[in-house]
Amino acid sequence: MKNWMKATTFRRLSVLGSIASLGALAFSCSSSGKDSMVDVGNTTGAKPATAATGGASATGGNGHPGTGGIAIGIDIPKEMPNGPCTGLACQVAKCDGVSKTTITGKVYDPAGKVPLYNVLVYVPNAPVPKFTEGATCDRCGASVVNPVTSAITDELGGFVLQDAPTGADIPLVIQVGKWRRQIVIPAVASCTDTPLMDPQMMRLPRNKAEGDIPKIAISVGAADQMECLPLRMGIDPAEFTTAAGDGRIHLYVGDYKDNQPVLKFDATHNAGATLTPSAGLWATKDSLKQYDIAILSCEGDAFEDKKPMSMREAMYEYESLGGRVFASHWHNIWFEKGPAPVPTTGTWNTRTTNPAGKPGTNKDQTGDGTPQTATINQTFPKGIALAKWLTNVGASMTLGNMDVVYPRDNIQAVNPMLAREWITVNNRNYPDAPKAVQYMSYNAPIGAADDKICGRAVYTDLHVASVDTDTTANAKGFPASCEMRDLSAQEKAVAFMLFDLSACVQNEDKAPQPPK
Repeated sequence: MKNWMKATTFRRLSVLGSIASLGALAFSCSSSGKDSMVDVGNTTGAKPATAATGGASATGGNGHPGTGGIAIGIDIPKEMPNGPCTGLACQVAKCDGVSKTTITGKVYDPAGKVPLYNVLVYVPNAPVPKFTEGATCDRCGASVVNPVTSAITDELGGFVLQDAPTGADIPLVIQVGKWRRQIVIPAVASCTDTPLMDPQMMRLPRNKAEGDIPKIAISVGAADQMECLPLRMGIDPAEFTTAAGDGRIHLYVGDYKDNQPVLKFDATHNAGATLTPSAGLWATKDSLKQYDIAILSCEGDAFEDKKPMSMREAMYEYESLGGRVFASHWHNIWFEKGPAPVPTTGTWNTRTTNPAGKPGTNKDQTGDGTPQTATINQTFPKGIALAKWLTNVGASMTLGNMDVVYPRDNIQAVNPMLAREWITVNNRNYPDAPKAVQYMSYNAPIGAADDKICGRAVYTDLHVASVDTDTTANAKGFPASCEMRDLSAQEKAVAFMLFDLSACVQNEDKAPQPPK
């Protein structure tokens, strides 16, 4: 088998030194293409490397050639607090005083540009299990077995792994939901910090060759470009295919109005193939549940007659099975007129004109595209984190506020017993509703106990397209239809929400905690 340290899904950091003769875990690539670990040495009797000639051993950990440098001595305990140690846990050094062996760094989006919150970072001490593809009722930590040390990234994207194992070729896993990348740290010195500073190393995978990416369905529409967000976040264009392709992101085509050009692939990608109609995506829970996440881009209208109750029931069943739904403006139909108890998650009132006869819910509230100040709900841990994160990534100049371009008004209040309000704006069009909710979420099944929730759905009025017009760029074909640039401030907020949607489902009244 191909040695795990040399597998293409892993990239080695620059080596300052190497360690020989360490009992450790070797990792191999299974026939499925996913990584696994096998015990190849006596981990309880490992000895520190020696450098008889003043340099590192010519053979690194697990038989890898050394690269020169200084050998690192290791004080390895043979007993752990809960009994004999196993695997990499036997390589945790005993440090005197206040010093500890730590690994620190930041985690970034696939482009390596935007640091991410609530990403799990850990050193595995057992084979990393393969993900189950599609809607599954996963629990936080279910895919993490016996980590030696673990941490969750903060509002700066930073993490600190305490009491890390010392030695050569230390594996590290970066994971949020079913996004996962595995790397190897060539050497971790005892009783000091090993900083991981390269954003291109400490980022989520861009393609399936670099790691795991959730299987995502995106329904494209006429009034937003959600399909462009993953591209701008750094996902390889080759991962976007039709529903029949092997990419991790399948594009479907929703309904269009006013005879706008319908998106298809351009000639350089998938030979200009047309997209499967979205009606085939959300027809049944079985067609939906093959995907981990379903993203519904604004279509410019509700097209209620093309989304009968049977489809709306299938969408909620998919959520309850463990699916994740990201619904953009005009997809309020799944919520406002969905099956019970979905409509009770908030006060949904889609109005085309206000009492004075002026443009209502489906027009920009400012009327001319001028940004409107939105308020972040900071009454729960993730709301506090979002407010801080937005300022840290340059998407907000004032803690707790952000500018929203083209805000809408389809939901005026959130039922706090069943759902969560995240972002609101002052409602300028309706005197009977003081605010318009720009982002809300709920866990599914709605109202279930914490140990029974499986999936998650969000509704947002935040758009990705840079202008409030139909996406005439569709005529160019995908991905040429997408403007390639850094994320806007508003898109950064949407990206935060998308990764939060990907994360394991939890009670939002509690701050995320790493598995132990």
